[in-house]
Amino acid sequence: MRHSEPRSPSVWSPVDPTPEERRIDEKAAATAAGEVSDFVLDLLLREHRSENRRRGLEEGRRLARELLSRRGRIGPGPQHWGLVIALCEASETAAPKNPTRALELAELAVAAARQVALDVPGSESFRSRLEGWALGFVANAKRVIGSDLPGAGRTWIDVWRLWRAGEDSARLLSEAYLLDMEASLRRAQRELPVALKLHERALELAQPEETGIILLNQAVTREESDDPKGALQSLERAALVIDGERRPRLRWSLRFNQASSLCVLGRAQEAVPLVEEARLLAERLRNEIDLIRTVWLDAKCLVGLGKREEALIRLGQVRRSFEAHPFDYALASLDMATLYREEGRFSEIKALSGSILKIFKAQNVHREALAAVILFHEAAEKERVSVELVRRLQNFLAKARTNPGLRFEA
Repeated sequence: MRHSEPRSPSVWSPVDPTPEERRIDEKAAATAAGEVSDFVLDLLLREHRSENRRRGLEEGRRLARELLSRRGRIGPGPQHWGLVIALCEASETAAPKNPTRALELAELAVAAARQVALDVPGSESFRSRLEGWALGFVANAKRVIGSDLPGAGRTWIDVWRLWRAGEDSARLLSEAYLLDMEASLRRAQRELPVALKLHERALELAQPEETGIILLNQAVTREESDDPKGALQSLERAALVIDGERRPRLRWSLRFNQASSLCVLGRAQEAVPLVEEARLLAERLRNEIDLIRTVWLDAKCLVGLGKREEALIRLGQVRRSFEAHPFDYALASLDMATLYREEGRFSEIKALSGSILKIFKAQNVHREALAAVILFHEAAEKERVSVELVRRLQNFLAKARTNPGLRFEA
């Protein structure tokens, strides 16, 4: 989770010093002379706000742990602003592995934001912005779930309405973060030019600690915009600001995407050491999905190096690991099908198409994706599969994963 460091606010903020704290600061500053006194007071107030922010976030995380340990709901009565931020953090953490849980946590955050105990004049403005912040995580979880992207888009309308109606003078919340999350939705909706503009706006507003992850997301959007050179440029900028020791998962993402872009550009040899670093990071983090995806990328590098049989072995491992993930299973299978088709190995393609169809039926994959796989299976049975057909199906399934209404043109 990213937050901006507080600055001296001109209007009320939940991290403002208490009246007693302010009296102490004013008394201390009065010992200095002239303009220096104002400088000292401002410095002391900043320190109090920073400390109050730290304590508020700690308290919010404690309250979130208590709430989630009880598996409870937000009850009646006042809530703490730090709880809202902590629930959003939990939602973000849950999203990659359990997006349904991420949505539940984000909805808890919205409920808490609406009940934040703020009775100081002007505090309603902060509450509006806090609710908009939490609602952004609802929209993000809906994006990751993928079944209602239009609904996620409508949620963003409410996010920005609440955000713009409010104020967060201490900059506890990050507009850059929200812009970057919306960019991810627009990318999923294939509104790639819109997504790129949102990334750029986010970078303009970002604090230094936020820049790296925004550049990583921008690189993904550029890659999906068929701009691997632009993606590599974003990643090179990200490499200058990401602290790999403090955030090893971001380091994995950086190396993985750099290697992927290099493979797309036909520079597989340069990608090899990056893939190896990504593998070591995935093992260190004990992240099974990251490790599987690194093996998959290794297979693509091997293809680029002309080591096709080794690549097929790796892809076979990936397929077996993704049997519970039908789209990834299909995409890895189609990577194998491309290699088989280039060698005229139709019997293997038939077997692959049959296994994809079986997985899709067993896991009730949505109608349009299933229909596309049936067409591919029929073509395989008649030995009419071309490399172009395989690639068009891959592109379709990569998009259809989050867009059930998309149709495949055979």
